[in-house]
Amino acid sequence: HCLVQRNKNGNFMWEGMARSLLRCILIVWSAISISADDPDSCTWPEKAITTNTNTMSALVLGGTGAVGHHIVQQLLSSDQWSKVITVGRREVPLPTGQLGTSKLQQITINMDNLTTEAADAFKGVDAVFCALGTTRSDAGSAEIFKKVDHDYVAAAAAAAKTAGVPYFGLVSAQGANAAIPANDWKLFHGLLYSKTKGLAENAVTSQGFARAAIFRPGMLDRGDKARGIEKIFMPIMGSIRVSDVAKVMIADAEAFKAGKASGTAVFEMKALQQAAAAAGRSPQ
Repeated sequence: HCLVQRNKNGNFMWEGMARSLLRCILIVWSAISISADDPDSCTWPEKAITTNTNTMSALVLGGTGAVGHHIVQQLLSSDQWSKVITVGRREVPLPTGQLGTSKLQQITINMDNLTTEAADAFKGVDAVFCALGTTRSDAGSAEIFKKVDHDYVAAAAAAAKTAGVPYFGLVSAQGANAAIPANDWKLFHGLLYSKTKGLAENAVTSQGFARAAIFRPGMLDRGDKARGIEKIFMPIMGSIRVSDVAKVMIADAEAFKAGKASGTAVFEMKALQQAAAAAGRSPQ
């Protein structure tokens, strides 16, 4: 198949492919550059997977996304969680027969007004799981992309801190780096993506939560919802199931509740895969 497309004037357009390749190169570079001695790279805490915590309450942002959807479903299915709140611009659709729907509360808001419209939803919550994110193509512009992937995350972290939430878990991305040079040019969106994810991480960790956990998966295995570029590179680069990312995020919150984890932690791809295996799922 041809790897380029023609626009309406017949000119070849390499832009989309170049952006995708740049993103994949950044992921590979990140995986190679992270060593076991990196102080910002955490391994999974021993015996983090626990089933002996008291029931907890959770608030999920980005519940309609690939990882967020699994977070919601797994929380509802678990007897460790007595209340699950979703906050977003639309409700999270659930599969027929989903367990635990009686403990679900869905709150729809204007995300631009998150700190005011959702302020009460954060009160009394044990853990916030943030899986907010979009793509440049879905957002339509660099500004909207940055609004969703950074501004909304920062607002959620601020609202959680104000409400006294002790735990905040964030889905970030491999290669996240707030210091990387970037601009809004579409051709170099991979750089902007990594920088924006890094800035979002900083917005969370700067709040001083009792536990701030940053999860940096690499290539995501979305199953039958995999994007074209993901289908090409998953066999080459390795991947992690979106359901497994959700699983280890929930496990970390339960470990914190049980007194087995605290402070700020950054979990890279390898640690996530190891945690997935510890939770009974073989890593990719």
